[in-house]
Amino acid sequence: MHRPSAPARPLSRALALLAPLALVVLVLLPLALSSGCERAPAPPVWDNPFDPLGPDEGDPLQLRAIVSGNLITLSWTQPQGMDIDEYVIATAVHPDSTWTGLALVAHTTARDNIYLYTDAEPSRSHWFRIQAIDGSGQASLVDYAVPTGVNLGPRVILNNGGATIASRFVTVKVVVSQGSDLRVALGPDYDNETTHPANAPGDTTYIVLDAGAADQGDTVRVRVWATGDDFTSAATIVRARVDFSPEFGLQGGGTAVASRTVTLAVPPTGVSQMRFASTVGGLAAAAWEPGAATYTSELLSADTGAQEIWAEFAGDFGFSSTTHILVSPDLLTTAAFRLAVPENHVTDTVNVRGILTGKATLLRWSEGPDLATAPWQARPDTLDIALSPAAGLRTIYVQMRNDWADSPILTDYAVLVSRGVEVAFTAPQNGAVLPSGVPLQVRGTAFSGGAALDSVKVDLGDGLGFRDVTGLTTWSHLWSVPVVEAEVPRTLRARAWAGADSATAVAEVTVAP
Repeated sequence: MHRPSAPARPLSRALALLAPLALVVLVLLPLALSSGCERAPAPPVWDNPFDPLGPDEGDPLQLRAIVSGNLITLSWTQPQGMDIDEYVIATAVHPDSTWTGLALVAHTTARDNIYLYTDAEPSRSHWFRIQAIDGSGQASLVDYAVPTGVNLGPRVILNNGGATIASRFVTVKVVVSQGSDLRVALGPDYDNETTHPANAPGDTTYIVLDAGAADQGDTVRVRVWATGDDFTSAATIVRARVDFSPEFGLQGGGTAVASRTVTLAVPPTGVSQMRFASTVGGLAAAAWEPGAATYTSELLSADTGAQEIWAEFAGDFGFSSTTHILVSPDLLTTAAFRLAVPENHVTDTVNVRGILTGKATLLRWSEGPDLATAPWQARPDTLDIALSPAAGLRTIYVQMRNDWADSPILTDYAVLVSRGVEVAFTAPQNGAVLPSGVPLQVRGTAFSGGAALDSVKVDLGDGLGFRDVTGLTTWSHLWSVPVVEAEVPRTLRARAWAGADSATAVAEVTVAP
């Protein structure tokens, strides 16, 4: 919420209280001089903390700014018992420049209040000031609210902002709004500083650094400055913890397997070498492989129980990580098969799809119960089946196999019906009245049944017979509707041919003047 600053006016019991106090001092001063008393007078009791001559010097709010990355947290003290209703927060690029309102923050009974400024531009100074507004809309004197300034460093993101890194080669993303060069160094000593060109203000510069060898749990620190002609920003330091502990798994997810040869998905970041074995003791004898995103090998035995796969990853930080997963052979006891047909199993197409459940490497299927002559084929995700074309009940028998077991014979059925050839008008519809002399797009659809459509033609009732149309399953023909003096009925016909079969549709229309 933005609101212009109120005129400089005191809060309740403000500077006006100083006048009677000054009068008292003037009355007492001659008395003190005439009596010769050497004791200093008691200090006055200041009941208005916004008084510039008081102990707080007119700044009881004590505005403070703390920078964390590119987030600035403003905090201030909240005087109580002064009818304060809210606080006006403003920002500027310099304390003597134009101030822009940021927000109105409600007063609370807490000792302190805070406001988070999240739009701070990197590599420049930000100044803030705060005013207290009482319930009557009176504002504390801005002149006695001391502005607070902070100089931000560049916006720096280490490895996409994660708290941990798995590789010594880290990508530093830097954004600045001022400066032409970036000075970058690695902690903790920040020696060997390197200089890199900064992109245009607001654009991102990418810098790849080698953090060097490290141990698990160490902290990697990167410091970045922005510099330019007569300009040096504050430094931004980002840090991340070394965590090289790759977690691998089966490609595609899950823990069930169909083959003794498995393909593993590996997070390759920081992995220089890797090796796998069926036991932790077998890792020492396993051959090292270059780091990669996947790994395929025969790692499982004929045992039908759960089995372990162990992995050792050598990281580029200079140490290794060992971990394992537990997988189970799918014995296909819960394998399932169904046809993707309507709920009543009735279909008018011979091409249907089978949906399979179960970890298998092979399958076979037939329209009869004897699968002995059906060839095994690689198990697909979905099974495309061409039914025998004759209408009637079709039962499909399926069996799946993997390296450990064969599934039971699974079945589902479809009732194949024959629709034959069909054709229909979509425009004009039966009973339509058509204006004469206006061109009309005659449209329709056609269906072939089993065989492919050969042709579709239309008769416009003008004695010229059937004529060709454009398209087959969806077809059209532009008709120049004749000019008439009186209403004339017309019978429109559409006919579709598929092999020896054909079908005709009729639309009765009236052409009106």
